[in-house]
Amino acid sequence: MEDDLRQAIIVTVVGSCDDDAVESVSVLLVRRFGLSRESMIFWRLLQAELLLLPDEASAVHIFSGGRLVVAPSIRLHIAHWRQHFRAAGAVLPQSIYIEIWGRQNQQLWWLTCVYGPQGNDNKIAFLQELREIRAACLGPWVILGDFNLIYKEEDKNNDNLNRAMMGRFRRLIDNLALKELPLHGRKFTWSNGQDSPTLVKLDRVLSTVDWEELFPNCLLQSAASSDSDHCPLILGLKDHAAGRRFHFESFWPSLDGFLQEVELAWASEPARSCPMENLSFKFRAVARGLQSWSQKKVGHVRSKLALANEILHQFEIAKDSRTLSPGESWLKNNIKKHTVALASLLRTIART
Repeated sequence: MEDDLRQAIIVTVVGSCDDDAVESVSVLLVRRFGLSRESMIFWRLLQAELLLLPDEASAVHIFSGGRLVVAPSIRLHIAHWRQHFRAAGAVLPQSIYIEIWGRQNQQLWWLTCVYGPQGNDNKIAFLQELREIRAACLGPWVILGDFNLIYKEEDKNNDNLNRAMMGRFRRLIDNLALKELPLHGRKFTWSNGQDSPTLVKLDRVLSTVDWEELFPNCLLQSAASSDSDHCPLILGLKDHAAGRRFHFESFWPSLDGFLQEVELAWASEPARSCPMENLSFKFRAVARGLQSWSQKKVGHVRSKLALANEILHQFEIAKDSRTLSPGESWLKNNIKKHTVALASLLRTIART
């Protein structure tokens, strides 16, 4: 797997292109770089193609720092996939970095997602890997995930600390001029789940100053950890004041009363002289009617799940600073089971 990814590039179609243009990616690269079509393997990744080339030299030959390849029918953005493969026996890279081409204020920026390794030697190699990534990713940069490292005493609820490794992580943050985004909600992000638990802040978001200037209103929040020993983190880049969009749920037609609600909403709007205006107003009435009807039919399930997750979250916040009482622990465990059941019910509705 490592060798394959070292000889891979990511090809993204830039702008609006039809299916025919997307299919012409291989033809364009063959013509532009003189490669054999039979030597290339394409894997589709949403709007991009992961292109495996015959060797690493071919990948280096095509890649030139994130350029655009322009042809009459298509524009391609090419990036070099780099894998940093440190941990012995690992089957996935410890870090993956992505060039964000959908830009804020026309500014390109970098996102690195990490999953920190175990063992001191692998941790040291991991920190060096982050330095190498930063050298390759110039400009605004954000790095997030499970670092499996701490750099402050308050990141752990006991005195069992690896101070040497804490110092290495702290020096990396200082040397790369990174800032940690404050986490709202939880103090710690991982628990060993014991009655007297070990609590550690292993998950975090670090960024450069210029990235933070791109997203001054970013907000990092914790969420309920219903099925993991890690606390999920939610990073919001910007609050949008746009109105709520109508979304048609695929399971609605299977519910009793669906057709009757559509007919009732459609008939609620009087006919107008302009056919297009008539359709517009009737569609809006149906959308409003279905949203209200759905809220009454299934909305309570989502509300219960949201409420249960919030109560679970508050218990987890309390557990960061004190031991839960037996009654609180009992209630927390039962609510956790309840959230799993509600989430399963919602998935069943979605599949219907």
